[in-house]
Amino acid sequence: MARVRPCVLAGTWYPRRPAELAALVDSLLVPGPNPPPAGRPLVAVAPHAGYAWSGPTAGHLYARLAGALPGRVVILAPNHRARLDRIALSGADAFATPLGEVPVDTAAVAALGQEPAFTVDDRAHRDEHAVEIQLPFLQRLRPQAPPRIVPLLVPHLAPDLRAGAARALGGLLDGDTLLLVSTDFTHYGDAYGFVPFREGVAEHLEQLDTGALLRILAGDGAGLRAYGRATGITMCGLEATALALDTGLPAGWEGALLDYARSGDRDREYATSVSYAAVLLADGRDDPGAGSRP
Repeated sequence: MARVRPCVLAGTWYPRRPAELAALVDSLLVPGPNPPPAGRPLVAVAPHAGYAWSGPTAGHLYARLAGALPGRVVILAPNHRARLDRIALSGADAFATPLGEVPVDTAAVAALGQEPAFTVDDRAHRDEHAVEIQLPFLQRLRPQAPPRIVPLLVPHLAPDLRAGAARALGGLLDGDTLLLVSTDFTHYGDAYGFVPFREGVAEHLEQLDTGALLRILAGDGAGLRAYGRATGITMCGLEATALALDTGLPAGWEGALLDYARSGDRDREYATSVSYAAVLLADGRDDPGAGSRP
């Protein structure tokens, strides 16, 4: 009997009714003003708040993946609710949303599970939102056959485990696999215990987030980690993002920031604010289907 990880966000972070959810996601699939990079998508970064908050930013990313979404998506997400010292795999055969089930690439999970940096931990996945929030977008891009997923919860890793994880993930990167990082950027305010400035908050938030985004757009995982240590930026998926970059990018790759927003932008009130960004890195080839990662 198939083991299915049930949805836990329906009715709160996104609608419970399938028709309503499908209509909402479809309405969010609007390309933003910034052009995407050329070629086959390699690494994508999407936010993971409720759709009322980060849905438009996520939609700008997924709209650019329409027609180019590969058959397998490795989702690298932070762990918000469980203490981990290794990357948590899921033992489920599928993840459910109101739109149906998204299959897990169980063969890839089994292969990664042989590596010291990974462990199967369904307790960690049980209530985690950062993977599930991405799934309705993937389902609406390929409603007849959603891509297989490899859901990963990435904590801060010891250097040897981090290097081994990057090598193992690199082994999955054929021409039909996307690394999808689920992360928000700066969490600002007393509620998050992060108030490094109280004046000019909107401008300072953009400066802080820009420093992280520039390192992502440079493909610099080590630089992103160093920036995190230097600034204390409360970017929940910093480790997951850096690990995706550690797998390596091919010569000639390109990157683009597709959208950037803050929750405080809705009412110009930044006492408590979370930043969202949509980023896409691609292989830079004119033909999105040409070639594969080395």
